[in-house]
Amino acid sequence: MVRLFHGQRRSSSGPGVVAAAAAGSAAAGGLATEPAGGAVTAPGGTRSGRGGQRGRPRWPRVFSRQAIAIFMLPSLLLIGLFSYYPAVRSLVGGFYIWDGFSAPRYDGFGQFTQYFRSSTFGAEARNLVLLVIGSIAITLVSQFVAAEVVAHLPGRTGTIAKYLLTLPVVLPPILLIDVWAYLLNPSNGLINRILSELHLPQPGWLTDSHLALISILLIGFPWISNLGFLIFLGGVQHLPREILEASRVDGVGRIRRVFAIDIPLLMPQFRIVTILAGVYSVQNFIPILLLTNGGPGNATYVPGLDMYQSAFQNSQYGYGMAIGTVLFIAMLIFTIIIMRTLRPRT
Repeated sequence: MVRLFHGQRRSSSGPGVVAAAAAGSAAAGGLATEPAGGAVTAPGGTRSGRGGQRGRPRWPRVFSRQAIAIFMLPSLLLIGLFSYYPAVRSLVGGFYIWDGFSAPRYDGFGQFTQYFRSSTFGAEARNLVLLVIGSIAITLVSQFVAAEVVAHLPGRTGTIAKYLLTLPVVLPPILLIDVWAYLLNPSNGLINRILSELHLPQPGWLTDSHLALISILLIGFPWISNLGFLIFLGGVQHLPREILEASRVDGVGRIRRVFAIDIPLLMPQFRIVTILAGVYSVQNFIPILLLTNGGPGNATYVPGLDMYQSAFQNSQYGYGMAIGTVLFIAMLIFTIIIMRTLRPRT
């Protein structure tokens, strides 16, 4: 009997009893226990942990989405009202004859045909093509070269040069036009005064039909303070260091590195700057309006100026919208061609 009692006592002190005793002491002490499923049972009987997160309300996430939508709604409404609606209205208005007061009258493609058959269409197209090609060439060469030079200047010198070259961006464009109107004045302009002191010919920059368009392209010399300079500068500063170090080890010179490494790797930057320069040259007729008004003759007459004069001076709003639609289609085709031509080579 004694032996049997001692055997039962020893068997009762096995692992199961120890686990039960530990659970009981933990419950008595108010501690949380963790069942086999991984969830923690608190003293009050509620389950917390990984499984308990499913019961949390989702109102903070929904509230954040609603707040984002509420904050974005005014901006979207303003963009749609002042950007997209005028663009769509212009595309549709090109098919109607409208003087701004009477009811629009549908004319189909009549105004488009009238523009293509106008006496100034050939001169406008020629001047626009020359301006686009000249603006793109000037922008790419000057701003890419400036970005390469500034990016490789040492320390503080490069920082000062970067600020000095980008500072004129904040100046009003009309101020730049006024400055160049004084510089290119044929009678008392600064350029002709310098040429007079040097006993050189003094051309009529804005009055000579052969020089007027070139003079328009000269505005903004040296053509660095623009968005394209910052785009190129950011691209040059983030070129892969491994490739540049490998080129130095291989003994590649700076000029060769620019054509063999920098330009191919910066093809996305060249693409966006080309598109921006082309679209800007098509849209920006303000210097021509203020300096030459399309003259002498039709030497600087462009479609943008024709659109402005037709709509706001001759009250031919439908005709002006038709010209705007033609420009939109031309810029769209130009953008698609550049996007497919200047693809990065990977």
